[in-house]
Amino acid sequence: MSSGIRESSGSVFPSVLGADGDIDLTGGLASKAEDERPTIRPSGDAWVIDRDRRSLPPPPAAQSASPDRPPAVLDEGSTATRDEVHHAIADRFALGDYAAALSAAELQLGREPEDEEARRYAESSRERLEVRYATRIGSLDYIFNVSVPAAKIKWLGLDHQAAFLLSLVDGQTTVGEVLDLCQMGRLEALRVFTELLDAKAIERVA
Repeated sequence: MSSGIRESSGSVFPSVLGADGDIDLTGGLASKAEDERPTIRPSGDAWVIDRDRRSLPPPPAAQSASPDRPPAVLDEGSTATRDEVHHAIADRFALGDYAAALSAAELQLGREPEDEEARRYAESSRERLEVRYATRIGSLDYIFNVSVPAAKIKWLGLDHQAAFLLSLVDGQTTVGEVLDLCQMGRLEALRVFTELLDAKAIERVA
């Protein structure tokens, strides 16, 4: 029995049936080199091969072994030395990421309360953040009012302190007075006020 199909023109086409009886759309033309990495689904279809190749997990990112590089993340379980922590804090401060620098410095102070360099970075970061938030607000003499309906305030996801701060925004009290009355740390109060402003939950009226 012939393995091909002969048309009237006399040309012979390879059979679509493989030796095992399965359908082979490649006509037996596809071959796999011995040193090729097998794909999940062997096929002569280039798109399928590329898809299978792209579905493989990426190789792990190379980690820098340089001892001069500070640790990428500072957390409570970090075993970084004091110098490494200082380098990490300094890097964040230099990049203008004062919130991260403050967090790292306060974490270091929790481990070593006598670390004066970490304390200086914490104070400087806090000052820079206060200036940044105050600049975003415009002036502590401005007066704001709530700009969302009372029924929608719950969707802002505020904690009880932030909700209390928002309750002080009444269209008559200045930003500075709100900060004094809200029973929050000044930096935290400025941050929450700025977040409310960015969320368009409050608007300036005077």
